[in-house]
Amino acid sequence: MSLFGSLTSGVSGLTAQSSALGAISDNITNVNTIGYKGVQVDFQTLVTVQTSSTLFSPGGVQSAPRQDTGVQGLLQSSTSQTDIAISGSGFYVVNESNAPTLSNEFLFTRAGSFFQDDEGFLRNTSGFYLQAWPTTADGTVTTNNTALTIPNQNVISTDFLATVNLNRVGGTATATSNMSIGVNLPSTDDVGTTHKTDVQFFDTLGNANTTSFNYIKGNRDNEWDVNVTPPSGVNVVTLYSDTAGATVFESRGQLEFNALPADGATVVIGGVTYEFDNNASVTETATLKPVTITTSATVANAVAALVAAVKADDSNFSDHGGYTNNRIEVNPGSSTGVYFTDDGTGSIAVDPTGLLTTAGARATIQDSSFTVAQTAVANRDFHQFTFPVGTTLTEGSVITINNILYEIDSNAAVTGTNVAITATTGAALTAAQLNTFLSNLETAIETNDPAFASGASSVRTRNVSDTTIGGPSANADTLVIDTLSSGSFNVLFNDNTVNSGVAFATAPTDASTTATYVIGTNFAANKNQAITFDSDGLPASFGVAEMEIIGFANGAANMDDDASNSARVTLDFGRVNEANGFTQFGAEFTPGFITQNGSQFGTLAGVTIDESGLMTALFDNGETRPIFKIPLATFVNVNGLSARSGNVWNQTQSSGDSTLREANNGSAGAIAQSALESSTVDIGQEFTSMIVVQRAYSAATKIISTADEMLEELVRIKR
Repeated sequence: MSLFGSLTSGVSGLTAQSSALGAISDNITNVNTIGYKGVQVDFQTLVTVQTSSTLFSPGGVQSAPRQDTGVQGLLQSSTSQTDIAISGSGFYVVNESNAPTLSNEFLFTRAGSFFQDDEGFLRNTSGFYLQAWPTTADGTVTTNNTALTIPNQNVISTDFLATVNLNRVGGTATATSNMSIGVNLPSTDDVGTTHKTDVQFFDTLGNANTTSFNYIKGNRDNEWDVNVTPPSGVNVVTLYSDTAGATVFESRGQLEFNALPADGATVVIGGVTYEFDNNASVTETATLKPVTITTSATVANAVAALVAAVKADDSNFSDHGGYTNNRIEVNPGSSTGVYFTDDGTGSIAVDPTGLLTTAGARATIQDSSFTVAQTAVANRDFHQFTFPVGTTLTEGSVITINNILYEIDSNAAVTGTNVAITATTGAALTAAQLNTFLSNLETAIETNDPAFASGASSVRTRNVSDTTIGGPSANADTLVIDTLSSGSFNVLFNDNTVNSGVAFATAPTDASTTATYVIGTNFAANKNQAITFDSDGLPASFGVAEMEIIGFANGAANMDDDASNSARVTLDFGRVNEANGFTQFGAEFTPGFITQNGSQFGTLAGVTIDESGLMTALFDNGETRPIFKIPLATFVNVNGLSARSGNVWNQTQSSGDSTLREANNGSAGAIAQSALESSTVDIGQEFTSMIVVQRAYSAATKIISTADEMLEELVRIKR
């Protein structure tokens, strides 16, 4: 038994060493295989149970190969942005299909040599496709199955993991949300001098738009007003004094005509319908006004006729008291456009849907109704005090304007040095009586207050509520008082406790009938300018903070802070008391800088992958957007994984179930972009092991040859 056992033991040695040589050969041939884990062959004895204490029964040897999957290979740099390596523990999740189904098994690998195939999917050189969590534009992990709403980051399934496909990453365009401007405004400019800065911004569709900021020297030292020109194809642009968008600084809308309106085409402005008429067939009513044009009229002729008709028939748009009212005007830069700019009178509603050509096409770029917002009280160039017809004035009641007391008087008896204002008292005023009172008040102010020069338009009267046929009434119902270059002044309607006067019966309202004025309370007639400088030429305060843009003809979303649209544009003119934006020095108008965020449409130019596995798309317009997050799978016993062809593994009972983790978190390693994990094979060690195996194999053959010779001797005994 011992002799034949020796032969068997020798054969087992040959088998074991052959196995070891096979592992060595596999290691050497995979020395350059990315992510390959070297196989080591250990040996264990095969023991035959001894039945005699005087004889030995040989057993032999058995090979025990093992692949140390948990050993980290060296990282080597790569030039490909989709090559990724793991520094630490964990495995990529991959699948043999780019559209996995239940019959396609999810596998695990550390071979990160991924590249785009002809469909844009990322697969490695072994043909396995990279799986990752989809993300929202802010980098938040979301579900792959859109029917699900809550992502599960520990379940490996097509509901939560997607095959990374870079061809499906669409282009991007980002709307402008911040605009910074820096200029020097000349300190020596005269009142009314205007300078301009043209600024480009991007809407939500990536279209480039141009608007103009105009800076107007105010009537006070070191103060400048700002207005903005609406971009072409936009309905309304509104400037706000605050970032909350609660206080309107200025609002301007526009109608851009691109064709001649047909006979009978209509537009509604401020509740009045204006109908284009080239054959004198329109009968004027209180709410329908003809816009007379000739059959040979041009678009510019039609625009001029519309503006003239509105100014002639609507008191809110009419010139008055030597003042040119620009609530409606022909666009100074285009004879085919109309501007609407509120002056504090009230919001302006415009409905252009009836403006059609003879062919039934749109005659204007703007095709939907819009509203120009009312300017806030604090930002108005002038203030209006409206007394409705039927107002009752009380004998002896006093109005204080800029510290001068104006007493209502019907009997030539006034108190002390009060200025008498002849008016009908004690009865509801007719339109003519109200006009007389306001005319007398205007004359008294111009006569007694040098701040309001006689014959100028700094104080004037107008009618804001007339809708009669034939144009505004000559009877005024509103006193208009400009802000002064000397600064703020008070207007007070007394309440019988001030100046020993008689109580004022009814306080006026502003032109929009808002109860702005309170009896017995001073009203400060003032205007907050857009930019105020100190005596050092540095900005002391800013009166504009945001810009709202609504009604893009190209279909872009409104920039109005609505959650379903886009944000307003934040305006950055610099910091107070610093020369890092606007300044006012004794030099020429000098544009310093114009910067804004946002971008036009851009296509995918590449990707970046950070240590946490977040894959971010880079676009050729400079924008970036997160698209995927690559998870790493970890196991309790990585050496229990079962190797498969293609340098991949599948989980087994010995390895335990996988746990998906974010890279660089917990036991999962960090991901390194443009790097690959080298094979763990040490070729020098393998050659050394090969020599040892060769010697052991040779020795095992000696066992067999020796046992064979002994058997041969045993056979010879019989002979």
